Amino acid sequence: MRLAVTALVLLLAAGTAGASDIPIDLPAAPSADLFTPEPVASRGGFIDEIRAGATMFVDDRDFVREDGVFVSGEILFSRFVPELENPILNVLLRPRPHVGATVSTAGKTSQLYAGLTWDIPLGRFFITGSFGGTVHNGETDPQPVQTEPWTGCSVMFRESIGLGFNVTDRWSIIGAVDHSSNSGLCTPNDGLTHAGVWVGYKF
Repeated sequence: MRLAVTALVLLLAAGTAGASDIPIDLPAAPSADLFTPEPVASRGGFIDEIRAGATMFVDDRDFVREDGVFVSGEILFSRFVPELENPILNVLLRPRPHVGATVSTAGKTSQLYAGLTWDIPLGRFFITGSFGGTVHNGETDPQPVQTEPWTGCSVMFRESIGLGFNVTDRWSIIGAVDHSSNSGLCTPNDGLTHAGVWVGYKF
């Protein structure tokens, strides 16, 4: 019995010594680029980022409603102004053009829009805002009974504001609110407001 135990110990010792000479391929650690606090720099392509969102209609009047989820998609193009040395001017004077659409899943008001988007970096967070114009297929004129917004015009101004977080160097998540109105140029002027969550992917 002692001979068997001694032989087993010697065999294990020999195997351990031999194993130390065998190269072992360990999985590579994730690239640090995936977790940088700021998104990757623009590659100079025509399209810089795409965003997709799901929002809900918001109105403080209970009788004015647009039910269902509004699905949105947005394309942000590369900045058309060269990079500036002043960090404040670099944000203010270098917006990204955008085009987008908001589609009602319940047959309510859908929109096409375009404008400019500004982003203010705050470490891994960022503030994003936009201004531009929109066209929609919603109700413009007053009806006998109001159950939906009366926008007065089919062409309106559109602005948005949101707070984003860079999940990786390419992916981001954004909570945002957008509002469209005619700024009193038409009557009535109920406006359209949505709030929801967006996901962005930077090329």
